[in-house]
Amino acid sequence: MLQNSDEPPVADGAPLLENRPLTPPTDSLLYVCMVLSIVSALGSVLCMVVNLVSLLRSFDSRGFDYRVSPFVLILRCYAVAIAFFVALAETEWEVIFRLWQVLEYWVGRGMFQIFIATLTKVLARASGETQAESVLHDVASWWLLICGIVYTAAGLLCIGRIKRSHLREMSRRQQAIKDLEEVHRRRAELEAQLGHG
Repeated sequence: MLQNSDEPPVADGAPLLENRPLTPPTDSLLYVCMVLSIVSALGSVLCMVVNLVSLLRSFDSRGFDYRVSPFVLILRCYAVAIAFFVALAETEWEVIFRLWQVLEYWVGRGMFQIFIATLTKVLARASGETQAESVLHDVASWWLLICGIVYTAAGLLCIGRIKRSHLREMSRRQQAIKDLEEVHRRRAELEAQLGHG
């Protein structure tokens, strides 16, 4: 097949995607959001674990420790359950957002993190924890408190909305690349059929 020298080199069947970068361009905002999400998830899990350990310490080999107030036990159960949901919210799983829509918004997520951090801090030494467990309570509560403040401030600055628009743009770009690859694959198949004809 002869080709006119005025035509662009793309017309000879070489795929348009040959010169595109092998890796998609990195989005620094999405990278920072991913790091924040991982750090917050770890803080939530740590708060959940220390509250669960303290909850289990309320029961010993002889049964329930009656020195511990039942209100403390109830608050610890709430802290464990909410910390679990907040840690799951960091996975951006749609089911969690359907159950608790407030966790989809960064201000709501940050407020829940601050609430769990406060419960963890206030309930320290409420069940006769050792010194090491008290240090873990302090570390977990301050860790999640800082994450909650960052989330709340970023939510007020609409960073969550900007992140969602970046994710939509990345998804559109990936879909366009897939569509273009499919067009080139189909073109190669048709040219092969014409060649055999």
